[in-house]
Amino acid sequence: MKKFLNKNSLVVVLIGFSSLANAQTLQELINVALANNYQIRILKNEAQVAANNNTMGNAGQLPTVSLDGAYSTSFNNTRQEFADGSVREGDNAKNTNVNLSVLANWTIFNGFSVYAKKNQLGYLEQLGEFNSKFYIEQTVSDIVMAYHQLSYESQLLKHYQQTLDISRFRLNLEQKRKEIGSSTAMAFGQALVDYQTDSIMLLNQQNTIKNLEIELNRILSNDLEKELSISDEDFTLLPIPAKEELSKMVESSNNQLEQQRLQELIAETELRISKANRYPKIDLFAGYQYSKTFSEVGFFSSNQNYGPTVGISVSFNLFNGGAVTREIKNTKIFAENSQLIKQDVTQNINADVLKLYNEHVSLGERITLAKSNVATMQKVYETASEQLKKGAINGYDFRLTQLTLLNSELTLMQLQLASKAIEISLNRLSGTVLNAYMD
Repeated sequence: MKKFLNKNSLVVVLIGFSSLANAQTLQELINVALANNYQIRILKNEAQVAANNNTMGNAGQLPTVSLDGAYSTSFNNTRQEFADGSVREGDNAKNTNVNLSVLANWTIFNGFSVYAKKNQLGYLEQLGEFNSKFYIEQTVSDIVMAYHQLSYESQLLKHYQQTLDISRFRLNLEQKRKEIGSSTAMAFGQALVDYQTDSIMLLNQQNTIKNLEIELNRILSNDLEKELSISDEDFTLLPIPAKEELSKMVESSNNQLEQQRLQELIAETELRISKANRYPKIDLFAGYQYSKTFSEVGFFSSNQNYGPTVGISVSFNLFNGGAVTREIKNTKIFAENSQLIKQDVTQNINADVLKLYNEHVSLGERITLAKSNVATMQKVYETASEQLKKGAINGYDFRLTQLTLLNSELTLMQLQLASKAIEISLNRLSGTVLNAYMD
């Protein structure tokens, strides 16, 4: 039994020293995630694609210039009869055609569609940036939460270790009393069961911490089995603004609302593009053409043409089965839905903020009471510990005091973790999560 006790204590001590030696700060973990997280890198690439697409040429505001050339040769059996009765014939008569042209075309009017398209490309570029920022904020929130969850579990491991140390002391005490005949087998057996129960809790907690490290490594895009440890210092709860100020911050800085505003603007540009189909399309074109033909049979042995060409073309869709009208009606519906989605998202976010704020206030009051309970139970435990040494109380009563102290400490830690989670959520919803947790 003593060998088992000593071995178990040594393992926990070594774990503690290892954590201190390799402890990583929250800022270090965030920096690793921003550099390595796969989804962040994907969204950054997609944002770059949207930025690449936002050009005047892609919107159709610039002319197009094309260079075309062709060379062909044919061999034909030819018979030509002319009005004067003469006949010309040729077997395998060779005909050669050479064509070369440079042509520039510029759409100068198409119902202002190019301007709507350019606006849309700008909104899409902004949307790509907001999508990337949204996931960065979410990833930072996840890391901060996982960091404090791991800190909480590490503190919990310490409490379980302290509980196990107390159970070990009690077990050794009951064993000595049993040896001198002042304790019963039932008291010793109960102390042994309590010690083994606390050992199971400790081992389970160590496994919980290991699984949390795997999850944190997943977010960081690290090797999943990479050894990871953080400082298990006490929680530091950041202040939360007043409810009215918080609502203003959400309205002006919430990333999800910004995304919906852009979606509404994109839907509006789609409607403008659809309406442009009701207007004529006017193109200006200019170029230079060269063509030459060689023929063994015919009026000319060769024919050559070259020179500039300029012009204007107008096309106007008079009727296409009502497709334009149908498209405009549908895009109006899509635009209306975009407005409704924005209003729905706004309502849901505001509701979440209010509920989280009220819960944060309530948790603050509960944390104050929980701290008072812990302080009171620590005094009760110290008294019970002295009484156990003197034999004034039995092991069962001491165990109840021990568990009550542990539960009061766990309750305080759980309330602090819940308050931290709400703090992180409110910072994310108000668009301040990066400023709050990044240096």
